[in-house]
Amino acid sequence: MIYDSIKNLKLYTALGKRFKEAEEFIAGKHFKKTAGRYELKNGMYYMVQDYETKPDAEGFFESHKKFIDLQYIVKGKERHEVANSSTLKVRNRYDAEKDLVVYDGSGFGVILDKGYFVIYFPEDAHMPNMRVDKKPEKMLKVVFKIPVA
Repeated sequence: MIYDSIKNLKLYTALGKRFKEAEEFIAGKHFKKTAGRYELKNGMYYMVQDYETKPDAEGFFESHKKFIDLQYIVKGKERHEVANSSTLKVRNRYDAEKDLVVYDGSGFGVILDKGYFVIYFPEDAHMPNMRVDKKPEKMLKVVFKIPVA
């Protein structure tokens, strides 16, 4: 897992050309602001998500095998719970169509505010979109899906 300010995203372009493409895309503010899925080159895509943060009771840990998540907060503030997937109990086995494993367990919290991002690798189970306080917050987030291979 990587957590940092979007101002430092350029530092992570050494992870590969797809990370460089995502950084250039974000830096140029080329992403759409309307909720939906948008295809990019080299097997990448991004999703614009417009939602309200949810209470703990609605959260679950997830991980992905085919894609690395780069989640960038455009507006709002939310909490993510994070854990190494090997420390959690599998609730739903891997669904290849959704590229999703669902887990039960606990981890540690990370607060993502406007202008921050997180990168989740396949072993990084994460529970995003959670409330920081008791009341929901309106969010705008861009999630880049970067192929592992």
